[in-house]
Amino acid sequence: MHLRGPMNISQLAVYQLPVEAAKLRRRSHVPFYNRRRALQQELRFPNTSSPRTADVRRWATATGCSPVSTVTSTVALTDCGAEPRRYSTAAPNITYVGPPSPCTTGTNASALDYPWQQPPTVTPRLERHPKLPLELALARSPHDTTRFHKRAADWDRVAYYTSTAPAQATGFSFLANLGDPSQSGTFDYAFGNSLSYVDSAGDKVAPENEPFNGTLDTSEYEIAVFSDKACDQDCPYWRPNATSHYAWSGSSKAFFIEFQMDHYLNRGSDYGLISDAPAWWFLNADIPRIVQYGNDRNNIPCSCWSTGCGEFDAFEVLGKGEERAKSTLHRQGNLEGGDSNYFKRPVGSTMKFAVVWQFPNITALVLDSSYDFPESLSEDQIDALVAYDPNSWVHSLFAIGK
Repeated sequence: MHLRGPMNISQLAVYQLPVEAAKLRRRSHVPFYNRRRALQQELRFPNTSSPRTADVRRWATATGCSPVSTVTSTVALTDCGAEPRRYSTAAPNITYVGPPSPCTTGTNASALDYPWQQPPTVTPRLERHPKLPLELALARSPHDTTRFHKRAADWDRVAYYTSTAPAQATGFSFLANLGDPSQSGTFDYAFGNSLSYVDSAGDKVAPENEPFNGTLDTSEYEIAVFSDKACDQDCPYWRPNATSHYAWSGSSKAFFIEFQMDHYLNRGSDYGLISDAPAWWFLNADIPRIVQYGNDRNNIPCSCWSTGCGEFDAFEVLGKGEERAKSTLHRQGNLEGGDSNYFKRPVGSTMKFAVVWQFPNITALVLDSSYDFPESLSEDQIDALVAYDPNSWVHSLFAIGK
């Protein structure tokens, strides 16, 4: 999700179905592109507080072109202050930009590179339910049927942010196109600045993720909000050396925000930027992980924006100082559209707003001021949010495509 000022954000929350939430939680916080560095640091500065020996393993299996092959790299560590007994260097990290290799078509070639875990053990009970995700299969135990039905119905809150001092964020990372190789992200003359972490004000690059203070002063500032899980080899593609994070996958998910959009003009020269026009929008995460704006130096489009990835503007003010905020769906050269309905920009007070993705529909709605952002949402609560009343003058339904 992306936010542009002027805007004050009081709360943010993201909800996913249990299957997608469990998948996200299992991902590592250690970036794929920094994992070699993390291993080297642990080897160089072992923890001497207690003697132990640990085997760190990486495994991968690929099928489809030849007999099954398995690659394993083992690092043996010790905390006794001595040099490590053995260090077998893994193959160099390679970022592949493009479609999946024919060798891995139809295979689970992404089930690899979790060196802090051991390979999962499949029990006879799970073998009888091979298509169930691990969490739901475990919940099928006859001793835990209540938990299974609850987990199958509830949407889990996987990320939450509040700006109440001190600002706190769980499950979020806050980034912007300010990449600086000396701190986070990168820069080159082909693609410009990559995504990087930003400081609490959201306007300067930071070396690591930190809670946003909730204020974007003018339209000159915008931030990209991802999950707190750094990209690994499962990300479809991402720019080498950039600060790249997972977003929220799945065709059913919900986003909530509490915000205020007072009027403030840009302070400096606009340089073509729109002024006093806040917005909240969503992009396919592959776009900002490569290049969010423009093409490369040869004017060749590099992100998937040019090949069908889309954008949904949950709300945006289209003109300088406008009071009307509206929703629009964009897909370059493909299906796009919106209508003329809008809600009045909240000035001097906050508004709560939700976007619920439930295939094949997207619902954007203003919430009651008393609406809470709970730790989970039931299917009934989601159904109540997305219910459409054709007789209501505040409901608008428009179709994209046939």
